[in-house]
Amino acid sequence: MAITASPKTKRIRPRLTDEQKNARRERFVALTNDVEQAHTMYSNKIQNISKKHGRSERWTSRQLLISTIARARRRPNPWNGFVRERLNDINEKLPKGKRWKLTEFIASHRGTLQHEFAQLSEAHKSNYVTRLMQESVRKQAIVRDQPKAVQRKMSTAFETMDKEWTSLCSSLGIEGFYIAVRGGVEDLSAPKIFFSPKGDKFVHSVLDLEPRHLALKFESFVVSGLADNIDSPLQRKSRPLNKLVGECCNAIQKGLCDILHENGVNKTVGMNYDNYERKIIESLGVELIGWLSDLLPIHNPGKLGGRDRVQKLHVALTTKVCYWKKLSEEDRQRRIVLNTERHARGEEVYKQRKGRTLQGTEKSTATITSDDDDDDEGNSAA
Repeated sequence: MAITASPKTKRIRPRLTDEQKNARRERFVALTNDVEQAHTMYSNKIQNISKKHGRSERWTSRQLLISTIARARRRPNPWNGFVRERLNDINEKLPKGKRWKLTEFIASHRGTLQHEFAQLSEAHKSNYVTRLMQESVRKQAIVRDQPKAVQRKMSTAFETMDKEWTSLCSSLGIEGFYIAVRGGVEDLSAPKIFFSPKGDKFVHSVLDLEPRHLALKFESFVVSGLADNIDSPLQRKSRPLNKLVGECCNAIQKGLCDILHENGVNKTVGMNYDNYERKIIESLGVELIGWLSDLLPIHNPGKLGGRDRVQKLHVALTTKVCYWKKLSEEDRQRRIVLNTERHARGEEVYKQRKGRTLQGTEKSTATITSDDDDDDEGNSAA
């Protein structure tokens, strides 16, 4: 076959108007300026880092380049989260030494895993991705959080904040205070406080506390976990009333059982609201301390009347403001004498129950007082 040369044709580009040429030129100049500006900023940053840490500019430049390219991580994969969850579920039921390894588990159950994974919806897969991202962030925080570095950073931040607060108070004439405490038991940081002169007087005169003591109270409230048991105002409004009543009754009953168990009473005793003085205080020698004064006398939380009143009692029980206390024998005898005197004056201290009627006779509404027979225990549960 003979070799033939194709004729050379000149490529003709479309002619641009002066306006198009100027627009292209402006875009080129803008791009060139941005690149040069970024290069200058990058060079200045490298020089600053190298001077600060005593490294060469070449070494610093390589570290920045490697950290942005070579250390890129893969995106979270829902398949990985799904397989890990299945592996953990199986290994929980197996003793140590007989648990599956990840590679062996996938090789042995690949078909089943792929079939189950194909049945998942997009919402389930997205949930697996979210869990993986949260776990990754948690692990990075654990690895990188050095106690000394965190403490130095926090001390520097609060020193700066103190200076800013002092400057604001003097320049603007404002008054105030702040308290910052640690968020958990693992953190050993001391409380940080700032009080302006009038803020200090407010805590002393109104709250009757030292500023340092107020900070320690707040710290104990956070670290002890009491804050986790109290709902926000939005959560309180969204909770049904019957659930609040049930939680109050359960807290009262649990506290009663705990205090009796501590004092050697192993049988289960139900809370008696109707005859509280006789069946609880006089018979068992325990008393419910801290019941709110505007909710007296003590009676079933379901009969307090209204969400606000039940919510007050719920907060008091949750924060341990309202709690059970063991009475001494002397206090119990004194309470018996006091209740007897009140009952003699006509106060309704003891509940009167209906008398028993013989079968076939007409029932009477007359009531009798009995010290020997137990009262109806139907009010012990809410």
